[in-house]
Amino acid sequence: MPKMPQYGQRVGLAPIAAAPRPILVDRSGENCRIRTLRQVEVDERFTRWLADPAVAAGLNMPGAAMGLDWFRSYVGTFDNVWRNLQAIRLLDDEPIGLIMTEIDPRHRNGSLHLIVGDKAQRKLQISFEATRLAIWHMFVERKLEKLTFEPLARNQAAVMACRLGMLRQEGELLSHRLDAKTGERLDQLIFALTLDEFKKRVRAIPTLPVFEGPGLSRNFVRDAARSFGRKPT
Repeated sequence: MPKMPQYGQRVGLAPIAAAPRPILVDRSGENCRIRTLRQVEVDERFTRWLADPAVAAGLNMPGAAMGLDWFRSYVGTFDNVWRNLQAIRLLDDEPIGLIMTEIDPRHRNGSLHLIVGDKAQRKLQISFEATRLAIWHMFVERKLEKLTFEPLARNQAAVMACRLGMLRQEGELLSHRLDAKTGERLDQLIFALTLDEFKKRVRAIPTLPVFEGPGLSRNFVRDAARSFGRKPT
């Protein structure tokens, strides 16, 4: 999963495999949206989220207070082509969390990690829809063929979201990470979804989801579903 650097670690590094033009994401569902996070949009609420013990434990961070300038610099390291950072927002544009993704263009794979920083919005409905928006973007728009989700085994909320989302567990990495605070070795789980599995689900679901945003046609979801073999309803 994408890793958060330790506070104080140098983050002003050149983005890897930077492309001339970032891909700016802005996609909405029924209850939330995901939109590429810009440095100028970062305020103190983001650093408060990262200092929350529940978030720090899920990301395996020390939990120390982070400076606003440091986090803005970290946001600037994402090229938003192969390394992507989006804010999860309510439909009124209020930010409530983050989605971090990394793409391997050679193998057409991607990894995804999500946090909901706003305690009042830590609901499976929000996490599930934000993840679904990211999945549709990655599979349909970015043409990836496999996505992986790699929560720490102790991150019960993330693990439950993967299981409720019916993601396939591919593996368990025993003693794979070091706890940022204690040095204890931690297990990590690997869940996955392939493009073929995604298409099969789209063909089977009773109602197509809402997936809207700039540049998309009115019938984008319906047309994509039909291209996967879904019968017209």
